[in-house]
Amino acid sequence: MDTNTLHTSTLEKLYGPVECEIIRQDDKIRVVHLKDKKGVSRTVGVVKFFNTDHKPIEAVHKRILEGGLLGKTLQKFKIDYKKEIIGALPVRLPDWIKNDFLIDEEHSIALISNIKIEISSGEQLLYTKIIEVLPPELSSGHVHDIIQKQDVDKDLLALFESVDLLIENIIL
Repeated sequence: MDTNTLHTSTLEKLYGPVECEIIRQDDKIRVVHLKDKKGVSRTVGVVKFFNTDHKPIEAVHKRILEGGLLGKTLQKFKIDYKKEIIGALPVRLPDWIKNDFLIDEEHSIALISNIKIEISSGEQLLYTKIIEVLPPELSSGHVHDIIQKQDVDKDLLALFESVDLLIENIIL
């Protein structure tokens, strides 16, 4: 995968080095802040892991659970993967995210993506479904298709609820 398409690469171009701060995590769900060098959250990531026990991903998954940035860790281990952006949803930000973004704005967007790992020639395995909650300064003028709440699968809807994100039918 081209590092220019990694969300962390975009953040690093804008804000400098980015670190992962784990808010909560288990073997299947991870909630993190991607923070800049000043400690300001620039993205909240909510990740659901799938197929973590397959040989090509076991060691990488362990390192990610130890605090590694997802995309950069996949690259470091030379795992062939593809990030598919499904679309964006307008969201109302809960207070805890607004506080960590250091903003007063109520609304932003959340990008929904899948990461698939190539396990053999042409065969791909779903590794994660990701919700990336962007601060408003990164969401304005975003180019991804806006999708409707009814088009989001139930697994992801539960993830939105787990971090108090409300999906809204607004235009940003």
